[in-house]
Amino acid sequence: MSQSPHEIAFIKSDMSKPVDHSSTRISDTKAEEDESQLTSPSLNEKDSKVAFKSFGVRKAELVIAQMVSPYHKAIFYVTVFLGMLSLVFEQQCLGVFVGYATNSYKQHSLMSTITTIGQVAMGACAPFFARAADVFGRLEIFVIAFILKTIGTVVQSQAVDIQKYAAGTVFYGVGSTGVVTMWQLCIADASTLRWRFMSLTSLCATSIITPWTVGEITSRILKTRSWRFGIALWAYVTPLACLPFALVYFHLVWKTYQTDAWKQLSREKKTAFLDGSATARRYLGELSAATSRLEKLKARIKYILLRVMKKSIIVLWDIDFIGCLLLAVTLGLFLVPFTLAGGVSSKWSQASTIVPLVVGFVSIPIFVLWETKLTKTPLLAWEVMKDRGVWGAFMIGLFAFNITTLPNSYSYPVLLVGMNASETVATRTPSLSIFTEGIAVPIIGLIVFKLRRSKAFILLGDFIMFIATGLFVHFRGSNDGSNAKYYRDGVAAAFCVSGIAQAMFYRLTTTSLQATTNHEYMAPVTAIFTTFVTVGGAMGRCISGAIWTQKMYGAIVDNMAKSGVDTTLAMSAYATPYEFIKEHPWGSDPRRAVSLAYASVQKKLSITALCFCVPLLLCILVLRDHRLTDTQNLADVKEVGENVDPEKNVQLALSKKSQVIFKDDDDHILNFIRKVLRLPKKQPHSAM
Repeated sequence: MSQSPHEIAFIKSDMSKPVDHSSTRISDTKAEEDESQLTSPSLNEKDSKVAFKSFGVRKAELVIAQMVSPYHKAIFYVTVFLGMLSLVFEQQCLGVFVGYATNSYKQHSLMSTITTIGQVAMGACAPFFARAADVFGRLEIFVIAFILKTIGTVVQSQAVDIQKYAAGTVFYGVGSTGVVTMWQLCIADASTLRWRFMSLTSLCATSIITPWTVGEITSRILKTRSWRFGIALWAYVTPLACLPFALVYFHLVWKTYQTDAWKQLSREKKTAFLDGSATARRYLGELSAATSRLEKLKARIKYILLRVMKKSIIVLWDIDFIGCLLLAVTLGLFLVPFTLAGGVSSKWSQASTIVPLVVGFVSIPIFVLWETKLTKTPLLAWEVMKDRGVWGAFMIGLFAFNITTLPNSYSYPVLLVGMNASETVATRTPSLSIFTEGIAVPIIGLIVFKLRRSKAFILLGDFIMFIATGLFVHFRGSNDGSNAKYYRDGVAAAFCVSGIAQAMFYRLTTTSLQATTNHEYMAPVTAIFTTFVTVGGAMGRCISGAIWTQKMYGAIVDNMAKSGVDTTLAMSAYATPYEFIKEHPWGSDPRRAVSLAYASVQKKLSITALCFCVPLLLCILVLRDHRLTDTQNLADVKEVGENVDPEKNVQLALSKKSQVIFKDDDDHILNFIRKVLRLPKKQPHSAM
C-alpha cells in the first residue's frame, strides 16, 4: 500500500535515529490493538461516556475544515446535486427497464425478486462502506463504489438470461449504495445539526426534475432503441455527472495534506503503529542500516507489505466484513424465497423454497453469535444500539420503506396494463412521491432550522401517511376496468401525499438519529439506518412479490371465467403483460378481466401498507427530540461552543476523544403523553 508523502518524510527522519532492537519483544498483538484504536471507534465497557476518535473521522473533519466560506460549501453541495441528479435518472429508468428485461426473458413475475436481490445487497453493504470510509477515506471508497456500480450497469445491459441480470443487479446495488452513502456522510460532515435536514436538499431536490423527464427518456429509448441500450447509456452518463464532485473533494483532500494539522495526525498514526509493531520497527531498522539501493528496496517492500497485511486485518475485523457478509446471506435466504414461491403453481412444498428458509433461520443465531462474541468490532456498539433514540430510528426506517414500497412495487404494470396509462404516464406517476418530497424537504428544512426540533414533524408525517395509504386502498383497489382516468388521477394524488409524508418521517429521522450520537458513530448509525431502510424496502417488495405471485394468476383466471373469456389467455396475461395489452386493447373483455384482477391484488397490498402505519407511530414516539445546534454534533458544543469556525474545526479534528450518546433531550411530546397518562416525568439523563 502506498504511503503519503508526509509518512515517507517521517520515515526518512527516523532512519537517522538508532533503533532499539530490544523493543521487538513487544508482541504484534498490541500492534493490531493500537492500529484498531486509530481506525475504529473504541468504547470502554467500564466507562462508556467517551470514545476514542478514529483517525479516519479526524481526517474527515480536517478535510471539511478546508471549506472556509459559504461559497466553497455552495460549490460542494452543487456537485453533490449534479451527481445525485444523474443517479436518480439512472435508477428510475432502470426501474422501468427491469420490467422489460424480465418480460424479454419471459419471467415478468420475477421482477419483484430481482429488485429484492438488489435491495438485499444494498442493505448489507451500507455498514461496510461507512466503516471503510472512516478508515480509508470518503473519496477512496466513493471511487471503489462507483466502479462496482458501473460494472453492474454493464452486466445488466449485456445479460442474456435472468441469472446474469440478477448478478448485475447485485453489483449495481452494492455500488450505488456506496455512492449514496458517501454523499450522505459528506453532507453530514459539512453541515451543522440545525442545517442538516436543509442540506439534504442537494440529494432530494433532484426529484423535482426527474418525474417530468424520465418518462420521456424511457419512452423515447424504448421506441427507438431497446432496454439494453437504455441501461448501458448510464455507464457513460453518470460517471461524467459525478466527476465534478470527485474533483472538488480531491481538491479539499489535497489542501488538507498541506496543513500542519494533517502532518501531526500522520505522525500520531505512524508513531502508534511503530510503538505497537516490533516487525515494523525491525523493517525500519533494516531500512536505516541498508547501504545499497537493493537492500533499501527490499526493506521498503517488506514494510509496505506489512502495512498491506495490517490493512487487510482492518478490513476483516475492524470493518467487520464477515458480519456484513453474514447479514447479506441471512437477509437473502429469508426474503428472496417468498417472491419465488408462487406463480402459476405454488412452490411452497418444494425443496428450492424450504431449504433457503431453513438455512436462513439457522444463520440468525450464527450472525448474533458473531456480532456479540466473536468479532472485535460489531456493526454497532451495544452502548449506542440500546439507546431508544437509535433503535427507534432504525425501526422507523424498517417500517417507513415497507409502507412506501408495498403500493409502489408493481405501479408501472398496474398503471400501464390495469389503468390504460401511456408509457410516459406510467413512468411519471410513481415518481410524483419523490417530486413532492423534493419540494417538501427545503420548506420543512427552513421550519426545522427556525424551531430546532424534529420529532413533531416526524409524527405529523405518519398521520399524513395514513391518509396516503387510505387513498391507495380506494383508487388502486376499486378500479372497475373502464373509468381509467379517474383512478389514474386518484393514484397520482395518493403518490403526492405520500411524498410529503416520506420527507417527514424518513428524511428527518436521519437528522434525529445523528443528533443522538457523536461524529465518531455518525457513519455507522447512518449506514445501519440505511440498512434498515433498504431491508424495509426489500421486505415491502418481498411481501408485494409474495402476494402478487401467490394471488395474481388465480385472480386473472377467476375474472376471465366470470367475464366469459377463454382462461387460456391468463398465462400470457400473467407472464408477458406488455405483449398481452398489444393484442387486447382497452375496453375488451380480456383486458377488463386483467384490470379487475390487478385491482383485487392491489387492494390487499394497500391495506397491508395501511396496517404498518400503526407500529410506525409507536416507533416515532420513542425517538429523542434534541435541540438542534449550530455544530456538527452535540459533543462539539461542549468542546468549542456553538459558534464554530474553520479554526475551531481544526481544533475539533485534533481532539482525540468525544462523548458517545446524548440522553439529555427535553422531549415535549413524550412529556405530554406522560402528563395525560399521569406518569411521573422522567429525570434528565447525563450524556454518555
